[in-house]
Amino acid sequence: MRLAISQITGIVALFAFTSNAAAQRSADIPLTDQNIEKSITKAVEYIFSRQKDDGSWPPYEKGQPPSQFIYKEGPTAMSIYALVASGVPAKDPRIAKALDWMVKPENQCDLIYSVAFRCMAWYTVNKQLDNKYMKQLSADTDLLIKAGPDGLYNYTCLARDVGDSSNSQYGLYGVWTGARAGIEINKDYWDKCLKRWIKAQNDDGGWGYYLTERRGEGTRAASYGGMTVAGIASLFVCIDWLHMDKFIKCQVSSEIAAVKKGLDWMDKNFPQSLRAQPPYGFNYYFYGVERVGLASGYKYFGATDWYKAGASWLLNSQQPDGHWLDEQVHGTNYGLLFLIRGRLPVLINRLEYNGDWNNRPRALANFCRWSEKTFETESNWQIITLKSDVNEWHDAPILTITGSKDPKFSAEDIEKLRAFVHQGGMLFSITECGGTPFGTGMKNLYKKLFPRYELAACGRDHPLNTLLYKSGAAARFSEISNGIRPLAIHSDVDLPVSWQQYQVATAKSSFEAAANVVMYVTDKQFRFRGSKVWPDQAPADRKIKAARIRYAGNYDPEPLALERLSRLMAQSHKIQIDYDSAISASAPALQGATPPASSMPITGILTTQLTADIKLAFLTGTGGFKLPDDEKEALKKWADAGGLLVMDAAGGGKGFTDSAKELLAELYGPDALLPMPMSSPIYQMKDMTIEKVRYRKTTRSRIGGMTEPRLMSVQDIDKPKVILSAEDLTAGMVGYSSWGLDGYDAPSAFNIIRNIVVYVMMDKPVR
Repeated sequence: MRLAISQITGIVALFAFTSNAAAQRSADIPLTDQNIEKSITKAVEYIFSRQKDDGSWPPYEKGQPPSQFIYKEGPTAMSIYALVASGVPAKDPRIAKALDWMVKPENQCDLIYSVAFRCMAWYTVNKQLDNKYMKQLSADTDLLIKAGPDGLYNYTCLARDVGDSSNSQYGLYGVWTGARAGIEINKDYWDKCLKRWIKAQNDDGGWGYYLTERRGEGTRAASYGGMTVAGIASLFVCIDWLHMDKFIKCQVSSEIAAVKKGLDWMDKNFPQSLRAQPPYGFNYYFYGVERVGLASGYKYFGATDWYKAGASWLLNSQQPDGHWLDEQVHGTNYGLLFLIRGRLPVLINRLEYNGDWNNRPRALANFCRWSEKTFETESNWQIITLKSDVNEWHDAPILTITGSKDPKFSAEDIEKLRAFVHQGGMLFSITECGGTPFGTGMKNLYKKLFPRYELAACGRDHPLNTLLYKSGAAARFSEISNGIRPLAIHSDVDLPVSWQQYQVATAKSSFEAAANVVMYVTDKQFRFRGSKVWPDQAPADRKIKAARIRYAGNYDPEPLALERLSRLMAQSHKIQIDYDSAISASAPALQGATPPASSMPITGILTTQLTADIKLAFLTGTGGFKLPDDEKEALKKWADAGGLLVMDAAGGGKGFTDSAKELLAELYGPDALLPMPMSSPIYQMKDMTIEKVRYRKTTRSRIGGMTEPRLMSVQDIDKPKVILSAEDLTAGMVGYSSWGLDGYDAPSAFNIIRNIVVYVMMDKPVR
């Protein structure tokens, strides 16, 4: 099992560089989504600033004058590729002008790097331009195959007797790009490329430059990062096209020796490779790192998160005008491509555990490749490990667990899986090779994880079988739900075997079934790699005592909603929310009002336990409920004495809202509950005014284009004593997206609850 832990040691090491002047800047720019966006924008602006009047970019000269090679077209091809990948439309007049320049025969050259990047540019713009440049892509792919029929490339397509690892990786990338576009490539080409890269691998598992003659053994060089990532990425390219059908049986070893040796080299040497200037510069190296990270699915090399390490370096070495690497356009393109491609949405995670978790090693890579058209975005997958911190698992909300044998998770493993789900994640388990022990083991695990909820079979009309595609219940899904969202989805149908073989025609329903799962869990709201979902604990200088109200029903479907709210309030306002019977991120699952047979603790308090020092109470649920008379009386007495009760229909359930209205009518009269006016002090707080909110997709389809909040309240003169939301706030406090949710989106839900908390804490509320 490869090492993968959460300490990001490589980031610190990045700023120990001595050989690059740009690296002498201190690490003073925090790694945030906002700062990455700013860096991307600056790079895009810089690249456009260097565009010439004829639409091209200045050529790149390799070597000292007189230059051995002049890449007349390479920077233009790279710029088109990087800019369109960053979100610039292919129809942008500046891109169109560059394409017009590049398509002219007199501007085309046969240098391998340039031809490879031409392929990438044609492929990228073709996705938006109805394959307008398919003829050019096909011609360049054919040119590269003829130049390196055995995978060996030199600087030009004409020099076929010698080659090196650097040019060979780009020649292969160009052909691979053509293959992705549907151009048929003879398997013999992939086979010869694979053998060539295995032959060039050093005994330590890495690769060096390896200059070789076509029929000779070649001149070996010591392994280093830039060529090692070239070797690993090239192996993955070849394996994907050669060995799709190798891993049909679960008894077959999923490890390919050369790949394992290369990844082991990265685990051992990645931090050191970040401490010294690699050949060709860091941006060139990071571009290769990104390719290996995406191809392998691994989040870490050794103990280092490769994307955080590279992005931190790029943010803190970018010059004020947006460029990197001595004002060369190609270096800035490399940096831009790393930031963009490295943070592409992670569609789905895969769990590495001590068992047969990797029977189909390329299954998720192939599913993500297929899903690009379905979700209209390029996406990635990722491998996470039980050794890492749960907070690092949230690049994607879906955690896939596969196997044929009983996974036998430890107690510590189970706590981590439960914490991931309570933080907004979802488990997707799939039995492979008809492995009954795996299916039985997972079903037993779910009973431990979620004792209050049952795994129920999904009928043919369930959204999992109809949402995007009518799958005909091909996957025979079962689901565990908390009444708002799925906590776990299970299938005993071996979907990954079809993904592994990329059977997009003969087993299309296997891909479509998984697409339904992704849509059902995410509502097509995907996260960038490295997104911070679960907030860190921050210091607070003020506290408010709150409570979750317990009753005989589903009173706490999201046990960590108040925990996350408290952390966000500490970060933004230095306020800590102390709530009775709170559970931590790793605490056991929620229990009902009456202790079950298990010894797991009860959360929340009864209304009869409300005390004067509790200023704020939350009562939520997913269905109808009733309180005993003594609890009704206690609740009214507490609210009348100055407490504020917040009620919300978790997930937007109408049954809860109806019961809440009935309860409030009984306590305060049928006309007491009214829409809370926009003049309410809760909406009009200084520096926190709420004039508009954003609703979720389901809610918008129900209420139209309304942007004002829809809270209702029972008022004591002009001060609310009860606030009711028929639209969900609870799921919003946890911060996830899920299909069918009826309520406020996460930022709006937080803003509403934030204002309520601050309002309650004010000594003299604004009248």
